[in-house]
Order: sequence, then structure tokens, then C-alpha cells
Amino acid sequence: MKNKMIILIPVVIFILAAIFYVNFTKESYSKNKGRQDTETGNSAGMGETNDLCCINNNSHSTGYSENSIYQLKSIWKDQNNVQVKLDKFSGKRIILAMIYTSCTTACPVIVNNMQKLEAAVPKEDLPDYRFILVSIDPKRDTPAQLKEFAEEKNLNSSRWSLLTGPAEDIAELAQAIGFKYRQNSSGTFTHTNLITFINSKGEIISQSEGLNIGQKGLNTIFNK
Repeated sequence: MKNKMIILIPVVIFILAAIFYVNFTKESYSKNKGRQDTETGNSAGMGETNDLCCINNNSHSTGYSENSIYQLKSIWKDQNNVQVKLDKFSGKRIILAMIYTSCTTACPVIVNNMQKLEAAVPKEDLPDYRFILVSIDPKRDTPAQLKEFAEEKNLNSSRWSLLTGPAEDIAELAQAIGFKYRQNSSGTFTHTNLITFINSKGEIISQSEGLNIGQKGLNTIFNK
């Protein structure tokens, strides 16, 4: 009898240990599976929320502040019909205006003012600057039209980028910089006259309103 007990005790211990191990493994797997489903968005109703969360996390991982225009995810086309994201200009000092090329009143003056600012920059500093014109008339201002406009105005393509894009992206950028515009029944636009100065991180540092850049605009060029 004693011999049988001696044999049975290890067997019982082994069976109890096996049962405990199986239950523990199932419970751990269930917890981990639930955690993985939550993280990957596989749980019901979580996929879209997690996708948006990831997009937001990616935007904060760029290193740009929430005030930077480089947080905008819009994709544009320049005068050479090349796709451009705004953060392509990261590291440059940006002078930006929103115009439309068929404008015969304020827009030519704005472009002329920007050319005056370009001329005021010392030649050795010009590579640090980028002059950007964003069209508010995407239907007529195709890349080909922007290229023709740039050639007419003698805008140096190494420093000037003329951009066009979807109407919603134009509206988003306009809101970001405080530019207001609306299209009239005649096809022309009513808009504010604004030149925006943006630092190397995509943040607005100054704006010149009206049709005269004034001393404030020149001071911004030289960081005074």
C-alpha cells in the first residue's frame, strides 16, 4: 500500500501541474489576443478610430509644431507639373502669397512686391529663401498656365514655386494663414491682399497686408 501511495503522489502532482499550465496558457493567450486586437484595430468598431489615431501620431512625430503649415497633408502640383508636399520647403525661409493668374488688379501688385523682396535679399542669402505663389483658381490655373505666368513675370524657377491643387486643399491652406477669398459670379475673385513670411519650420512669423509691403516686410527679410 505504501508503495502504491509513493507511486501515485508524483502522478497526481504531475496531473495537477498539467491542468494549471493549460489553464494559465489559455488565459494568457486570451489576454494577449485581446490586447493585440485593440492595438491593431481588429475589434468591432475600432478599425477606423485606430487608423485616425495612427495618422495623428504620425503628424506629431514629424517634429513640426501644431502651428506649422508642414502639418498639412495636401499634395500640390507646381508649374512643372511635379507633385509637391509643403514640407518639401522645410528648412527654407518662405515668402508666400495666394493669387490667381488671370487677376488684373491686386495680384500683379502682390507678385511685384514679392519680386522687390527677392531683390532686397543679399545674393549670398537667396538660396535660403523660397517664394511661393498658390493659386486660388484651380480650374483655370493649370500647371501649364502657372508655367506660362512664371515665364511672363521672369520668376526664377530655382527660387519660385507656383502651386495648384484641389479646392479643399486651397481652402485649408487659406484658413491656416488667415487668407480670405470668394469667387464672384463673373469668375473673378474677391480676396485679401496678404504676403506671409514663414520660418524654416513652417511657422508664420509675420504678414504684410495691403498692396504695399512697407518697412515691416523688409525688416522681416533681414530678421530685424
